[in-house]
Amino acid sequence: MSVHFLKIKTMKTYIQKSFLVLLFSLLFILSACSHKGKVDTVSKADPRDKSAQPEIKKVEFGGELEKNLEVVRITQGKADGNLLRMQVEIKNYSSKDVQFTHKLEWFDDDGFLVKDTSLVWKPLMIRPKESKMIESISTRPGVSAFRLKIKPAKNP
Repeated sequence: MSVHFLKIKTMKTYIQKSFLVLLFSLLFILSACSHKGKVDTVSKADPRDKSAQPEIKKVEFGGELEKNLEVVRITQGKADGNLLRMQVEIKNYSSKDVQFTHKLEWFDDDGFLVKDTSLVWKPLMIRPKESKMIESISTRPGVSAFRLKIKPAKNP
């Protein structure tokens, strides 16, 4: 009877240890995946959307700018004439001015790049702890997505 009791006790201990290891592993993974409310990618909200890309990266940072800048909010909707309207709020979390250039790329329902006048790089500077809005409206109907590209200014 004592051997049977020891087997049960050993089995309980094994199960408890396994459960604790699993619990701590899950907590570690969750903490590693979370990062200061930073928005990197946004999935499509409409599951009926049949476009080629099920997930589009809305904002791309180049040259390690993501160390100083963060996306606070992304808003998009339709304007008159079935034109896509977008707004991205960027905040400078560093203690120095950040100078960069940015451009918008517009995509149709199939994920193809749409030629647009906003495909030019525009300069912008954000002071420490300040946030700025980057906003635009597509010039063509049928645009369903955008990507904002941000890179360091050449001569800061």
